[in-house]
Amino acid sequence: MRHLLSYILALLLLPISAVAQTSAEIQALQREQETLKRQLADSERLLSSTRNDVQSQLSNLMVIEGRMAEQQRYVSNLEAIVKDLRRNIKTQQNEINRLTAELNVCKAQFQKAVVYMFRNKLTQSTWQFVFSAKDYRTMYRRLRYVTEYSKYQRVQGEIIKDKERKIREEQAQLQKKKKQQEALLAEGKKVRAELQAQQKDRQATVNKLKKRQSQLTKTVAQQRKKQQQLNKQIETLIQREIAEAERRRKEAERLAKKPGTSSNKKAQKYREDVAAQNKLASTFEANKGKFSAPITGSYVISGKFGTYSVAGLKGVKLDNKGINLTGKKGAKARTIFDGTVTAIFKLGGMYNIIVAHGKYMTVYCNLTNVSVKQGQKVKTHQTLGTIATDDGGNATLQFQIRLGKNKLNPQSWLAH
Repeated sequence: MRHLLSYILALLLLPISAVAQTSAEIQALQREQETLKRQLADSERLLSSTRNDVQSQLSNLMVIEGRMAEQQRYVSNLEAIVKDLRRNIKTQQNEINRLTAELNVCKAQFQKAVVYMFRNKLTQSTWQFVFSAKDYRTMYRRLRYVTEYSKYQRVQGEIIKDKERKIREEQAQLQKKKKQQEALLAEGKKVRAELQAQQKDRQATVNKLKKRQSQLTKTVAQQRKKQQQLNKQIETLIQREIAEAERRRKEAERLAKKPGTSSNKKAQKYREDVAAQNKLASTFEANKGKFSAPITGSYVISGKFGTYSVAGLKGVKLDNKGINLTGKKGAKARTIFDGTVTAIFKLGGMYNIIVAHGKYMTVYCNLTNVSVKQGQKVKTHQTLGTIATDDGGNATLQFQIRLGKNKLNPQSWLAH
């Protein structure tokens, strides 16, 4: 009897369910899905350019490609959720099967107990069974037996109720997840259809540009020339900042060797400044992949980092030292991290800003106005200025990240 009671209690102490709640991974993917859905809805408004000039069509093509990348990411995210849900559903079904098997064991044990009591007429003459003992010791043993048996029956009944309740809960969760899976599969089908439509729009734009190949080649050449001028100026200013940092370091060393209270104070201040900049750079580096976008409002990445060709267009090779982010008219450029504005310069009628974060630097290009000054300390998300609006009605920011002379891919530093 004791062994059987221990077995029943052990069943009661088993984990409630391995899948009582949706997995944390699925919840994280669902949150990301909602974010991507909002981005897709917002970025659709950027595809409003109806101008037929080459520059506008080329810009529109870049927006289309950026949005297609977002849609593909959305589809991949949906597929990941469905995959996790399928695994979760299988685990939950296994849990239901396990609970059902345990319930059957409990019911069988309870049935045996009822049959035993009936055969031994314990239900009708419990006290008669106790008091019919020949001596006090036998009576005590019978009383203890009857007490333990009653406890055993009550535990069995509670376990059966508990198992039945758990099974109902697991089945309800299972049905909920199956409905969720069906909804996600339908959503995925819808987005894939939209992606195919976008591919047709892209091809239509490519065909328009092909018909104006000579003008396209000329436009791309002009853009490349402007970019070369911009990057040359950026690199000159960054080199100047690097040289200035080196000069300050050497000056600190010189003052440290020079006797005198004034010199020592200056050297100490230089060292403190260097330490602060090093700490800022370390924190900047530690936040890789977590930075918010340097543009306000909805946007698409309309220009990738590095040198690449545009599929379907002959002779169109783009070289980007950063990335382009296209948003709506009136979008603002904002800092991605604390720093100091080291340079503001104008080129081709547009303002460009360099912000230093220790040894790291971020560059914000194509602004119509600025709201900061050179030498000013800025905070994360502080507005730098308004991004220029192109002929298609969109605002495109070119954003760069530099580490000394090295050009880094901003996409790997921004949160997705």
